Amino acid sequence: MIYRLAMNHVRLLLAATLLGVVVTILFERQFGRSEIPFIATAILLLVMNLRISRFTCPRCDSNLFLRGGWAWPWPNRICSECGLDLSQEPDTPV
Repeated sequence: MIYRLAMNHVRLLLAATLLGVVVTILFERQFGRSEIPFIATAILLLVMNLRISRFTCPRCDSNLFLRGGWAWPWPNRICSECGLDLSQEPDTPV
């Protein structure tokens, strides 16, 4: 479940990046050279990326996007700390 949410976040970031590139190109074609849409896209992506710290393993609270101290643009399917399969739905007690 958490893996699926993290992948949705990655897709959202990719869509925002693509939209930012398109808007930047269209803006520059219309008004000439300007850093405004580029800066706006960068700030938008930084703000959207603040959510990345919420994607943690339910068992050990390890971040899904960190491996060996490095941040990666895609989440772990299996926790790098405890080995929990994050792509499986958690067992719900009856």
